[in-house]
Amino acid sequence: MATLSISNLTFSYAKTGSTILNKVNIAPEPGSFNLLIGPSGSGKSTLFKLMAGLYPEYGGEITSGTVKLNGQEVSTLVPYERARHVAMLFQNPSRQFAMRTVKEQLIFALENLQFKTQTITELVTATLKQFGLESFKNRQLLTLSGGEQQRVALATVIAMGSDIILLDEPFANVDQNGRQTLLGDLKKMQLTQGKTIFISDHDLTGYLQLVDHLYEVDTVEKKINEINRERLNSVIQESPVHSSLGKTSLFGWHELSFKVGSRILLTPHSFELPQSQVGLLSGANGVGKSTLFAAFSHQINYQGKISYKNKGSERIRIKKWARIVGVVFQNSTDQFIKLTAQDEITLSRQNSLHPEYWTEQRISAAINHLHLSDVLDHICYQLSGGQQKKLQVLSMLIMSHPVLLLDEPLAGLDAVSLKNVMQLIKQTVIDLNLSSLIISHQRIGVTEFVDYELSLTDRTLILKGG
Repeated sequence: MATLSISNLTFSYAKTGSTILNKVNIAPEPGSFNLLIGPSGSGKSTLFKLMAGLYPEYGGEITSGTVKLNGQEVSTLVPYERARHVAMLFQNPSRQFAMRTVKEQLIFALENLQFKTQTITELVTATLKQFGLESFKNRQLLTLSGGEQQRVALATVIAMGSDIILLDEPFANVDQNGRQTLLGDLKKMQLTQGKTIFISDHDLTGYLQLVDHLYEVDTVEKKINEINRERLNSVIQESPVHSSLGKTSLFGWHELSFKVGSRILLTPHSFELPQSQVGLLSGANGVGKSTLFAAFSHQINYQGKISYKNKGSERIRIKKWARIVGVVFQNSTDQFIKLTAQDEITLSRQNSLHPEYWTEQRISAAINHLHLSDVLDHICYQLSGGQQKKLQVLSMLIMSHPVLLLDEPLAGLDAVSLKNVMQLIKQTVIDLNLSSLIISHQRIGVTEFVDYELSLTDRTLILKGG
C-alpha cells in the first residue's frame, strides 16, 4: 500500500510571488477516506498537484520541504511510475482527455502505464460496466455533457488502479443521484481495495458517514489543518422553489424541439422567459440542458421558433443575435479572450450594452465583492477554478445581454463565493430588466435567489412549484 507524505512544504508560483502554501505537513493514512475544504483560490488544487508530482515540474517552485511517495521524492519518479501509485482527477475534466472517444481515452491512459494488451481489454470492459458507460464507449468525448465528461474522467482515473486517488471537485457538474452513486463507489473501493481517497469539495452533503479525516486550508497561515468531522453536521438545507413568473417578456420559444443524432432531447415546447427574474434550469446529466442553450444561441439546428420582441430569430442577423443572447460557458477558459483578469474586465466594459450602469465605481465594487482584487494582474488561465468562474460571470454581467444564459456558473465555488455571485447576478438582472436562466446541479445556496424552476425531464420542460 503506497504512502504519501508532505513535510514542511512551502510553495509559490514564482520566486518573487506570494506564498501559496506555507510549511505544510500532511501524511494521509493509507487506506483512508479524506476530505479537503477551503475557500476558492486557497490552494487546494495546488496541494493536489504537488501530491501528484505535477508541481513543481510544470509550474511554481518549492522553496522548502519535501513531497515523498513511498519514502522517495515524487519529483524524481518518471511520470508513469508516479501514476501507478498516485492518480489525480482535474477540476476541469476536458483537460484530462487526449483521445476522441470514451473507449480510446481509457485505452490510452492504461497504455501509458504499460499494461499488457489483454489486461487493458479486461480493465476497459470492467470499468465501462462499473460506471454504467457501456453505451458511451464509442461516443465522442466533446459531445458529452459536463457531468458525463466528469464520470468518464473519474472512470479513467480509477481504471488506472492507483493506490492513492486525488479528486479535485469531482462532482461539480454531476447531478445529485450521480454524486451519491459515485461517492458510494469510492467508499467501497476504499474499504474493499484499501485505496486512499482524497477529495477536494465545496459541497459537504453526503460526507458525514464516509470521511475518516477532514482537513481545512488555513487562509491566514496558509497551512493545512485536520479539523473535527463534526463540521460536516452543519450542512445547510436547500430552500424550496415556489415558481412565480413575471408578466413581461421579450424572449421566448414556440413548439421548439431538437435532437442530437437520432436522440430526441426536446419534444415541441413553448415558453417565455420573464424579465427581471432568475430561472433555474434543472435536470439529470445528459438530458440536453446545455444543448437547449446551444439552440437559443444558434449553435445547433432546431425545429420551431425562437423569438425576441416578437421577431423570429431567423430574421435577425447572427452578429446582432450574439448581442441579444449571452452564454456563460460551462468551461470558464473557453470564454476568456484576453491574457489577464483586468484585461478581460476592461474588454467587457468596452463592449457593454449598459456602460451607464457599469461605471468604474460599480465594477470596482463588484470586483471587491467577488474577492478578485488581488488577482487582477494574474493570467486568467492560472487562476483557481473558482476565481475563473467569478471572473467569467462578472465579465458577462458587465456585457449585460438582454438574455443571459449561465451554464454551471457556480461549479467549484465555496459557500461564500456562491452567495456573492448569486447576489450579483440577481441584482444585475433586476436593475437592468434582463431575462436570465441558470443551469446548476448545486441547489443549496442557489434556490433562495431563484424566481422559478424549469426541469428538463423526459424530453420536455416542466415548470416546478408553480
